[in-house]
Amino acid sequence: MALTFDDGPHPFYTARIAEILNKHGVRGTFFCIGREVDRFSSLARELHLAGHELANHTYRHNTGADLFVSSRLIVDLARCQETLFQITGSTVRFYRPAVGIRNPVVHKAARRLGLTIVTWSHSARDGVFALTAKRVRRLVRQVTPGSIVALHDGARQGRSELRELTVRNLPLLLRQLSALGLRLRTLSELLADGTTSRKLQ
Repeated sequence: MALTFDDGPHPFYTARIAEILNKHGVRGTFFCIGREVDRFSSLARELHLAGHELANHTYRHNTGADLFVSSRLIVDLARCQETLFQITGSTVRFYRPAVGIRNPVVHKAARRLGLTIVTWSHSARDGVFALTAKRVRRLVRQVTPGSIVALHDGARQGRSELRELTVRNLPLLLRQLSALGLRLRTLSELLADGTTSRKLQ
């Protein structure tokens, strides 16, 4: 299965999440906002060098007109692609729309740029609700081989109690997934294994 993280990189949380993943021998997929990559390029580069996968989560994370005007979204996604190329030296394959919205405009923009849309099979919903130990256990009961789980490493404000709880309870999530015998992979690795085609467009 794959753990994915949205909305980073963030100066207070991304490196801490990556350190936890590294301690558990796990690599994640980070859906990055291009604007944040430009602001915190060293963090993004550290993720890439540590073996984590970077993916496109738009440049501005605009949930307004960009989602409904294809020309605007294409420009925005292309800018994020260019930003991520400067970090990774390769063309990013995956795109997660802002807040997971899929519509004809989103699909048209993805096709134009050769991107595969990836949402999730399970979401921690830690962008809205605290990732408590109870909610970790509930999430673990739901996942199966091939699952794609969405979490967050970014936050709109400088510091976030929601994100602190994500960081605090991530080790518990990793331990419980390991206890189930689930191996965590990047999205590219998961798809190469042929484990899942769910939530891909």
